[in-house]
Amino acid sequence: MKERLINVLKWFLMILGVIFLIQFLIGLGIIFGLVGFANADLDFINTDKRLKPIQPIIDYVEEYKEENGKYPDKLGDIKLKKDLDYKYEVTKDGNCYTITVKSKKENMTKQYQYCSMDKDNSTSKSESYVEYSNN
Repeated sequence: MKERLINVLKWFLMILGVIFLIQFLIGLGIIFGLVGFANADLDFINTDKRLKPIQPIIDYVEEYKEENGKYPDKLGDIKLKKDLDYKYEVTKDGNCYTITVKSKKENMTKQYQYCSMDKDNSTSKSESYVEYSNN
């Protein structure tokens, strides 16, 4: 009887150990999954944050188009951070503009392009953002 009780107890403890090991592995998987998701570079979420330094230019250009029906050929005095140099270009047809910003502090160049066309009964819009190092 004593031997049978020890055998049942041994199997019970082994089953508990296996269940604990499975729970531990599942817990580790969840933790690594959450850490991996937190470190993921999700550009579609961070785009607005990255455009923040050039947002005054974008706002001015869009307001100008609403008032005049086309994008401005040249920009007036728009103040950005002191370490940013910007270049504004508009296409010949006036449907697209490009803003290139160089940061002296971060040694980075950011380029934003936006196109908007309204013809007859159709509207087309496209937006592009590129960021690269000056090294």
